[in-house]
Amino acid sequence: MEPTRVKLVVVLFLATLVAVGCENTEPSPSEETAIREAVSGYLDALAEAYSTLDASVLEGHASPNEIAYVKKLLTELLQKTGDRLDAEMVGFEIQSMSVFRDINATVRLLEVWDITRIGAADGIEKGRTTSIQNTLLQMRLVDGTWICVGRSIMSQETPVPEEEPSPTEVPA
Repeated sequence: MEPTRVKLVVVLFLATLVAVGCENTEPSPSEETAIREAVSGYLDALAEAYSTLDASVLEGHASPNEIAYVKKLLTELLQKTGDRLDAEMVGFEIQSMSVFRDINATVRLLEVWDITRIGAADGIEKGRTTSIQNTLLQMRLVDGTWICVGRSIMSQETPVPEEEPSPTEVPA
C-alpha cells in the first residue's frame, strides 16, 4: 500500500480516537469471534479478487471505498505488467485486536500469501513467491456485519528460497 495511504489511515484512526475521547477495549468473546470470521472472509475474498481481477467479490466483506481501492490496484497491476496474480492465503495470525465505540475495530495481522504471477493475456505462469505481510485492518460494524473499511500493509518481506543442493555424482 502506498506510504501516503498508510499515513492517512493511521492519522484518521488516531484523530477518531481523540475526537470521541474513548479508549480501545478488548473485544468480548462474541465480538472477537465475529471479527475473526469477518477478517477471514475478507482475506479470502481479497485473494479471489486478485485471482479473478474482479473486486466485486469483496461486496459484503468490504466498504465501497475499500472495494474501489482494490479495483484501482487490480487495474494498475493489469496496465503496468499485463499480469494477474493467483493469490492464495496460506494463513494469518491475529496479533492484536481492539474495539472502540462498539462499532469500530483495529486488527493487526501477520499474513502469509502464496503468490503466482500469471500473464493475463496468455495464462502463462511468470513466477511464484511467498509474501509475509504485517497488516492493519480497520473494521466497522455495519447493519450487524463487520466489514473491512481499510487495509494497510505495514511491512512486507519475501523470503529468499534456499537453493537446492547440487546432486553429487555417484562413482560407478
